[in-house]
Amino acid sequence: MNIGKRLIVIAAMILAASVLTAGQNSEGAKIDDLQKRIVELEAQIKLISQEMERLKPKPSSQVPSAGQEVAKASNTSETKPIESKQVESGKGKPIGIDVGSARITPYGTIFFNAFGNSGGTNNTDVPMWATAGTSNASASVRQTRLGLKLEGAKVGRARLSAVMEADFFGGFPGIGVGENFGVVRLRLANARLDWEKTAVTAGQDWMVFAPQNPTSLAAAAIPQLASAGNNWARLPQVKVEHRFNTNITWQAAVLAPQTGDSATSTSFLQQPNSGALSRTPFFQSRIAFGDKNWFGTKKPGAVGFSGHYGRSRVFTGVNSVENNVDSVGFAIDWNFPLAKRVGLVGEVFAGRNLGGFQAGIFQSYNPDSAYRVGIQLVAGGVRSIGTRGGWLQLGFVPDIAKDRLSLNASIGIDDPRNEDLLSLSLRDWRTRNLAVAFNSIYKITPQFSIAAEIRSFRTNYFYSGRKLSTHLNLSAAYSF
Repeated sequence: MNIGKRLIVIAAMILAASVLTAGQNSEGAKIDDLQKRIVELEAQIKLISQEMERLKPKPSSQVPSAGQEVAKASNTSETKPIESKQVESGKGKPIGIDVGSARITPYGTIFFNAFGNSGGTNNTDVPMWATAGTSNASASVRQTRLGLKLEGAKVGRARLSAVMEADFFGGFPGIGVGENFGVVRLRLANARLDWEKTAVTAGQDWMVFAPQNPTSLAAAAIPQLASAGNNWARLPQVKVEHRFNTNITWQAAVLAPQTGDSATSTSFLQQPNSGALSRTPFFQSRIAFGDKNWFGTKKPGAVGFSGHYGRSRVFTGVNSVENNVDSVGFAIDWNFPLAKRVGLVGEVFAGRNLGGFQAGIFQSYNPDSAYRVGIQLVAGGVRSIGTRGGWLQLGFVPDIAKDRLSLNASIGIDDPRNEDLLSLSLRDWRTRNLAVAFNSIYKITPQFSIAAEIRSFRTNYFYSGRKLSTHLNLSAAYSF
């Protein structure tokens, strides 16, 4: 007899027992016997109900969500056989792939930028300095980026994660409509092992030296204020990070010597730049103090001090005379709140031969430097170009629009040493680059934002004087 029929029989028996009880009030013994029978039947009904509840199919709302699955995979310590299966959300859309205990998740941001320039710039959609030229306007989506990240794997006691990310900022095919066919450019490709206080990263990642960047939707492929005080690079490296306590973190890295003067005559076969010819890698280190409650503001903040060392080997003259030129830099970076809705982020730096980080207004060394003796110019050989500068961004989130609106004002300057730019040949070096920017970003949804930015450049040249240009950018970004 199935469970439903048993319930019907028991209910009928209870009803009959109740009728008999009502008609036999004078017979106390029979009444007591029937009451005991009723109690036994009620107990059986309770047991049957519990059994039905246990056997009942679980509703779809009780299926673990994608977020719970990620957390479960991240906390799994045992090693599982490698197997791949597609994990789907409640709406049936794929959001990731399980590989054993790990999960591979796709992500990306679609950037649309409509822009105009009042004068010439070195690059129209994401300019870094002003040049001779005329006004222009266009649009681009080549800052769009796509990536994959792996999380949740284990190697011994270490957590293993990895990321691979690319955009379409790698140039254009050599055809008339090539500007619409942006070439894929590798941004990040690295694996990371995390222990309790120490982490090791191997692959291409952001460099340790001067790691901060301003906030901007107009400048995503090249950080805002590059060549105007903002040093940056993503380089192949092996990096170690150690947290001494909750406040102090130390980083050190050995990096590929990208000095910014690679041969541009080849598009596929790699040729050594002056850094690779030196056979000396880049060395960088940074120590930072951070706090989740920066001086009682209940907001996070940090200050870091970093250093860089590398070398270039340059051959000059018909006899290929060898010249070794050091690459040295020191920087201070910060990111902390000034008030409840106001934040300050920026960097200052000084160094020489830093063109690999687009410092010195993307100028590393002077191959035929000179110095004056009276009215005569005397050859000084190869000389590294010294430079100093920095940038500052003030961010404000007004108490309107449910904190969806943010306003950012930025200024940056890169000022190479004029003495290092004097040459025997007539070279129109860039001697100073000042950039000022203002943007407003409105987050329509957590994934979709729109922004407007205006950026102005004042770039001085050794012989041709000052060039001015203003860049206006209207942008939209959708992240997934």
